[in-house]
Amino acid sequence: MEKENIHIDWDVISKSFQGELSGEEREMLESWLAASSRHRDFYRQALKGGETDAIVGMNKGILAAKKNELMQRARAMKGEVKPRRSLKFVWYAAAVILPLAIAVGMWMNMEGRNEGVIVAQRVQPGSGRAVLELHDGRTYFLDTTRVVETGMEGNLAKAEKKSLVYAKQEAEELVYNKVIIPRAGEYSLTLSDGTRVWLNSDSEIRYPVAFGKDRRTVFLSGEAYFEVTKDAVRPFYVVLDGMKVKVYGTSFNVNTHYQGKILTTLIEGKVGIRVKSTGAESLLQPNQMAEFSLENKDVKVTDVDTYYYTAWRAGEFVFQNETIEEIMDRLCRWYDTEVFYANDDVKGKRFTGVIARFTDVADVLHLIGETATVQFNLKGNTITVSDSR
Repeated sequence: MEKENIHIDWDVISKSFQGELSGEEREMLESWLAASSRHRDFYRQALKGGETDAIVGMNKGILAAKKNELMQRARAMKGEVKPRRSLKFVWYAAAVILPLAIAVGMWMNMEGRNEGVIVAQRVQPGSGRAVLELHDGRTYFLDTTRVVETGMEGNLAKAEKKSLVYAKQEAEELVYNKVIIPRAGEYSLTLSDGTRVWLNSDSEIRYPVAFGKDRRTVFLSGEAYFEVTKDAVRPFYVVLDGMKVKVYGTSFNVNTHYQGKILTTLIEGKVGIRVKSTGAESLLQPNQMAEFSLENKDVKVTDVDTYYYTAWRAGEFVFQNETIEEIMDRLCRWYDTEVFYANDDVKGKRFTGVIARFTDVADVLHLIGETATVQFNLKGNTITVSDSR
């Protein structure tokens, strides 16, 4: 029976977003989440930066007064703006970027400069954060080394060094867990068959604690990189909106964050992209990408440089002649920021380059602004983009 009369202090929720919970506070929050599905729905919305009007075991007056404060405190990082540091910046081929002389000149003049970026507060990059949700509603925060229950009797998993590892086991009856990666988070999993999954910001994966004897199926939204353990008897499936990936023992990346499409990029092995509505399957070879249209329900296969789609695992942003709007979509998920545009024209300006993901957002914006002729105003967790000239 759910218990919605259990209360929680807003400061505890806010501190959980920043990874600053004490052991006692973590237990308090986990108990509150386990008490009611409405608590969990509210927290999941807040974790993703969404709005909610649910009254979830809290005083209504406190909720109204504290809601905006929570969102700001949860996303903003403490500390003063520190002096800029130089960035190691890699340019792509001259066919799609500025002349090399300009690029080198910019690189040499980066240190100490702050032109093109107005900074009111420092915003840190993402880090290893995740929430584990069991089938019965119990919730664990995976921000420290700890052994957690999985909901299956006698089965435990260990969270350590930004990774959750399950014991190798098969099951007659499937029991599901879910891992939720918030904005400004990343995490990895080792499933019960040995398959490894790396999850990017704002992603969710639902999977059995132990797979059955005939197949292995997981459900994904967001972005993940898979290294699937080969098993001739039990095929591996990744189920997504409108399609699924049939895996033949391989390494690949899946991304549902693109508007109106799902991208599957194959690094090694072989996968089949199967459309649910028609049953049609398209096979991918290494260094190919499948683009599935959510509107037309068709698949287009092209040859690609796979590093562009998997560089996030190596700690880099790779931008290839991308629009400011496309770039900001990726940056906002990683830095947990919001973006506003002074006009529509600025969204279409383009930038090409490679930048470290674990760099302060002000440095990233400075570098983009130098070549895309845009100006960024960073205040709290909000970035305003306008023309620089």
